[in-house]
Amino acid sequence: MAEAFAELATRVFATARWFAGKGRPLQVVRVIPLPWFTHPDEPGTGGLVGIRPVLVVVAHDDVVPRATDTYQFLLAVRRPGEAPPAGSYGSVQDAAVTGTRDLADVADATRDPEAMTAVLAALADRQDPHPSAEGAVHHHLVVPLPDADLTPRPFSGEQSNTSVFYGQALILKVFRRLEIGRNLDIAVHEALGHEGIGGIATLYGWTEARWSDGEDVLGADLAMLTECFRDARDGWGLALEACAAGQDFSAEAEALGRTLRSVHEGLARRFPRDVLDGGPLAEVMMERLDAACAAAPALVPYADALRGVFTALEGHPVSVQHVHGDFHLGQVLATSDGWRVIDFEGEPLKSLAERWAPDSPWRDVAGMLRSFDYAAASSPTSSATPRATAQWRQRCRTGFLSGYGAFPPTASDLAVLRAYEADKAVYEVVYEVRNRPDWVGIPLGAVAVIASPSPDTSDGQSPIPEEK
Repeated sequence: MAEAFAELATRVFATARWFAGKGRPLQVVRVIPLPWFTHPDEPGTGGLVGIRPVLVVVAHDDVVPRATDTYQFLLAVRRPGEAPPAGSYGSVQDAAVTGTRDLADVADATRDPEAMTAVLAALADRQDPHPSAEGAVHHHLVVPLPDADLTPRPFSGEQSNTSVFYGQALILKVFRRLEIGRNLDIAVHEALGHEGIGGIATLYGWTEARWSDGEDVLGADLAMLTECFRDARDGWGLALEACAAGQDFSAEAEALGRTLRSVHEGLARRFPRDVLDGGPLAEVMMERLDAACAAAPALVPYADALRGVFTALEGHPVSVQHVHGDFHLGQVLATSDGWRVIDFEGEPLKSLAERWAPDSPWRDVAGMLRSFDYAAASSPTSSATPRATAQWRQRCRTGFLSGYGAFPPTASDLAVLRAYEADKAVYEVVYEVRNRPDWVGIPLGAVAVIASPSPDTSDGQSPIPEEK
């Protein structure tokens, strides 16, 4: 049955993996059809009329003032009944979206190879659509496309965005929940590309849009096109395999530390830097701790000791700059040319302003150290003793800090590192309580170690326990 696009979008939101507002009351307040990537007067095969991005603004009434989010549907519009592709949303009768008053089939273009071939061609040729009353779309190409097989195929393993591979050479990330202003991932890749940093993917280009909201003109990036690493392995899987097999991972951890140092140095040259008093940073961490204790009462017995870890920042000047912001083993890929860092969008639960704000590089260091702890604790093996697992984790920590150039850390650096590790572990406890209760023992164990008065080793961890 035909429906208006606003009604269809509401139905799609209920099951879309990339919709962040599931379970919340929502209302579609505006549908913004942006210019066609391909002109509807030049239809393709199989009944394809054209491809266009359509923005849907939704309001959530469960907060005051009412919050709104803008989501992108990248639509493939086809004549009704003409071989609907995978990812079909169904039929609509909405001339503003489909360009016709007649019935039309609409589908997720990222699931349609013909549509995504046309999208890549538009970006590669910088074929900007003609601006319309709704807005404008602009394609940027900064590196020529490789001479390789660029047959599109969708990637189904994501949630917040949608990616399409082009052969084994390129990957196009289509942003779903749009952020007004420059996309952080694109800005960082572009900046580090100018620095010649080898630890990241090559940025080939991106697509941005502008549209009107009353008297205001808003803008956001719609998609980014980057290098796809052939035969890459994610760091999380590699670490789990190594720990399960009892294989030393310290050399890989050391190389990863060197890669992060290179990325941080490049970011420091391209983005603002500053030195902050550690006192206000400690106050923010303690505020997060108070909120976390309310959400996860298991933290309460450790709260006083953790406050002591945070107050140790007082009197310490802390150098800050732009950082990755969400650095862990799942954000790195092992390639034949070494480690590569991906996804520079920062911690997803933070606002865009918070993710743009300078922070201490120790946040990224602490994130990776916590990730080694998770890998050691969740490795699928029954043969390793707790002592062997702890030794594996400790060697990873030492190797990583050595590669980063921070082993052993100075007393001042150690105070900052411990505070950031504690802050990260507290966040993890709340996350696990809400999402994976069976895993809460992993970060809670780290909280207990950090809060313990036992003697510390040179990297801030308690000594490896003797095997019982």
